Amino acid sequence: MPVRRSSIVLAGIGVVLIVLGVLVRFVVVPVATKLPGSTNLGVTYSGTATLLNSSALQSGDTKNVIATNVPITVDRQLKVTSIRGDTAIVSDDLTIHAGSQTLPSDHTYALNRRTLEGVTPPAGVSVEPSVGALSSMFPIGPAASNSYRYYDSTTRNIVPISYTGHATRDGRSVNGYQITSTGTVKDPSLLKMLPPALPKKLIAGLAPLLPAAERAKFTPAVLAALPNPIPLSYTGTTSIVASVDSQTGIPITETISEQVIVNVTAGSQTLSLIPVLALDFHLTPASTTYLANKAKTTGELLTLMKVIVPIALVVIGLVLLVIAILRRHKPAATPAAARAAPTARRSRSRRAASWTPARHINVPLYGHP
Repeated sequence: MPVRRSSIVLAGIGVVLIVLGVLVRFVVVPVATKLPGSTNLGVTYSGTATLLNSSALQSGDTKNVIATNVPITVDRQLKVTSIRGDTAIVSDDLTIHAGSQTLPSDHTYALNRRTLEGVTPPAGVSVEPSVGALSSMFPIGPAASNSYRYYDSTTRNIVPISYTGHATRDGRSVNGYQITSTGTVKDPSLLKMLPPALPKKLIAGLAPLLPAAERAKFTPAVLAALPNPIPLSYTGTTSIVASVDSQTGIPITETISEQVIVNVTAGSQTLSLIPVLALDFHLTPASTTYLANKAKTTGELLTLMKVIVPIALVVIGLVLLVIAILRRHKPAATPAAARAAPTARRSRSRRAASWTPARHINVPLYGHP
């Protein structure tokens, strides 16, 4: 039985739409959701700091060596500087403003554009050793689990990220994560701001500032055994608490605490002296609102690409296929005899209608007046 041409066309269009729906979901979406080369995100934090007063330290003014509870703002700029296939070179720059001081903290990473974990950089590109760990951001649709690791730029440690639960922040569904890292300070830019050694008399002058437990260890005999100048080492502790949008991976709230303690080695023991740097800061309300709005618009776009468009294409394609199947055959041809019978009947009807008996004609008979 012959098939209608229109059904063939409908079926073809239906198949094309179904294939397009599958391609959008499983080919276009993974490509479109990679970290784009145009990424350039800026946010602001605020908080307080404990800072080393280098001029007071050098002059021996031990009472003013440490400035505490200094108000700070922190500008953070996250930018993709180049794309090499599936690898993005990302700069993550922080600038700390504390009174008249400006403390830069600039970092560069090579990230997988899909997982956002560190990868081996292309030849000739210098980045920090964050392979296999997150450093600056979470991926789209972050897992509600303890499966991630974090690269701490202060200590260059890679530590686990703890999932702390689900919540709502600024109208967005978020995953909570917590990060803690402790170790020897290895950040070159930070070490440049800290003295590698101090004269013995300055260390002795710091003794009154030490906690009681540490001051008890710092006996005259221990001090006498130390070289002059005394080499210093530093221990860094970083703590991060973040609420990350569960759809887009954008942090809605984030609190960062960082502390650097100066140490001296006396014989077989390491004596921790005082914090020379302590930062406690969080995203400002304006940045939180900005990030929540960005997560909302990005989430709507993701829903459109991942759900609405593919489903619509597949459903329309299936409907067209069903219509094509239901009306695929042309109606059967009518036999010649069957076509002739109605024609003959109509001809006879026309002849009958044109004939009228004589008695119905009002004509006078011949011979009558």
